[in-house]
Amino acid sequence: MKVLFLEDALPTARAGDIRDVKNGFARNYLIPRGVAVLATEHQLRRAEKLRAEAEERRLRELNEWRDIAKELTENPVELTVRTGPTGRLYGSVTSAMIAARLTELTGRQIERKRVRMQEQIRMVGSYPLPVRFMDEIDATITLSVISDDIVEGEEEETTTDQYAVTDEILASGEIDMHSWEEPQAVDALGLIAGRILARNISQFRIIHGKGEGTLRQAVRDRLNAMKTEGTVIIWGPGRTDGDTDADSLEAVSWFTVS
Repeated sequence: MKVLFLEDALPTARAGDIRDVKNGFARNYLIPRGVAVLATEHQLRRAEKLRAEAEERRLRELNEWRDIAKELTENPVELTVRTGPTGRLYGSVTSAMIAARLTELTGRQIERKRVRMQEQIRMVGSYPLPVRFMDEIDATITLSVISDDIVEGEEEETTTDQYAVTDEILASGEIDMHSWEEPQAVDALGLIAGRILARNISQFRIIHGKGEGTLRQAVRDRLNAMKTEGTVIIWGPGRTDGDTDADSLEAVSWFTVS
């Protein structure tokens, strides 16, 4: 089906373009949403005007993005993260975190795929970072990763006798948290993720007990958040990824770090 695009629908077409598309795509998506219309003789008279308006809009957006890119390259982009006393992050900085920060600073939506990370960032410091703001605009910004300055006290809280995360525990690949309080357990998960990564331990287990289920839920909510952040690749109930009877005797969760 031949249609005339009324709006940009990248990468398929720009406003004013005439394209042959699948009937279903046109009838179920493009036309109902007002993105395109059937390329009738009447509608085709609009094509030249639409193309001119689209080109004017594209040039205006290019100039705006050039100004944004210039501003960001001249001033470091600060990202505040949780760290241990050595400056090592609990996990790593992800492209999603950087894209969210750039979106916040610019007021424009910047997708994570636009951030071209060339190395994993696990320490505070400054890092050159290529970003493709538009197909024609590339820039290298300076990402300044800084500590939130409050974790040292938190880590001391999680490393008291009751809440200690010792080398022996890390080496065992498992920690028993069933008698822990929720805040200490949640804080310790980030600490554990960073420490097992440094020891090349990919998978770890948390015994959190069933009880009323509040600690179990808090742990699993934190694992979900760590997965969103990119610290955890995958997690699930049980002692391993093959455990299908995870909560029959004791509530356990496992996770794998990046």
